[in-house]
Amino acid sequence: MTRYWLTPIVGYSPLVLGADRMECTPIPELEAFREIANVKHPRLLSMFKSSLLLSDDEEICGSELVELDLSQREGVVFDGNHFHLSHCAEAFLDRLLKRQEALDMVSSIDDGCLENHAQHIIWKNQWLRWLESGYDVILLREDGR
Repeated sequence: MTRYWLTPIVGYSPLVLGADRMECTPIPELEAFREIANVKHPRLLSMFKSSLLLSDDEEICGSELVELDLSQREGVVFDGNHFHLSHCAEAFLDRLLKRQEALDMVSSIDDGCLENHAQHIIWKNQWLRWLESGYDVILLREDGR
């Protein structure tokens, strides 16, 4: 089963994915929410496969030796000891919108278009809290095993 996680990046040196990431269900609601974000900017809610975050080899994205379990309620630290960040993930992170740009766009999402979708309001508000706290926010896709 595929799961999606709204995820704050709480640090970059080393990269740290926040423990308070939020699973986004139901998936049709998430798809509609992503469309709303996409209208603001195609990279506003950037998505990346969690399986490609790790690397065993400088040339390969993804790891056959280690898997992330995003349902664990702890931060994920890519410190080069336990988890090695792949070059694909580095390139993805380099293309994120600037935090202030993302904050302005998320703030401008009209709550009126979300009013019939309680889940959208929850996601938007959490996204805003993270951005206001100085964190970048991404959507991670975790494919079922």
